[in-house]
Amino acid sequence: MRKAILLLIALPALIVSGIQASPSVGRSIQDPKQATKPADKPAEKQSEKPADNPSAPQQKPPFELRVTVDQIIGISLRAENAKLTDIAADLSKRLKAPVALSPVMQKQRATIDFADVVLEPAMQLLAPVVYIDYEIDSAPGAHPRPVGIYLSAHNEPAPAINANVRSTSQAFVISGNTESESDEDDDIQISYRNGKLTLKAKDQPLLDVLSSISDETGVRLEAKDDTTETVNVNIKDLPLDEAILKVSPHLRLYLRADLYRNQRTPLLIVLVQPEKKS
Repeated sequence: MRKAILLLIALPALIVSGIQASPSVGRSIQDPKQATKPADKPAEKQSEKPADNPSAPQQKPPFELRVTVDQIIGISLRAENAKLTDIAADLSKRLKAPVALSPVMQKQRATIDFADVVLEPAMQLLAPVVYIDYEIDSAPGAHPRPVGIYLSAHNEPAPAINANVRSTSQAFVISGNTESESDEDDDIQISYRNGKLTLKAKDQPLLDVLSSISDETGVRLEAKDDTTETVNVNIKDLPLDEAILKVSPHLRLYLRADLYRNQRTPLLIVLVQPEKKS
């Protein structure tokens, strides 16, 4: 009987201890559910990844170009597998002159690095055959200004002579002296051989002298304004472009430099109206 009473007393104690233990079991089941909540955070991070895309355009560009234009044009370029068409477009904007590529060069890419190289050798680093059209004033202190650059490959045709250098007027001077041939020889003596010009004129109208140069060399002449200027010239065996610029300070010469063949060919002579003094 005493044992039965002890069992009855112990049984409620076990029941009570089981009831007290049940909350801890419930928490252990809920803990994994609570642990899944942080797992949702990576999903939020993944949704934030596209927000990082705007930083993509800040990647290093395929080339860096710098142009300095003072008395002499300097070029600096660092490129890694950059399209030559893109480089040419940027160079054209900076020089304010067209930069054209031949069909072969349009397909090329450039990996190159150079700094502070003057215009002509810089262009030769980009293409094997280079043509540059210049505008040169005969006024003292004037510097050649490129008006067109052409980058070509071997065995490709040269650009048209009038691609960028075109006459702006139809008022061309045509020689037509009515004097006798012997008198003409006394007034203007001119010869052009092997790219060298010899010219002698004393107190002759500038238009007549320029007309004689045009006839002798085949270089086009454009005279926009009439002039009464007379010149005294004594030139012997000078390259044609240098000789033309010595005739008068009121001339503008357009010429093409063929860097591959090391040739400079005058394209057009323009007589510029002198500035009026106030």
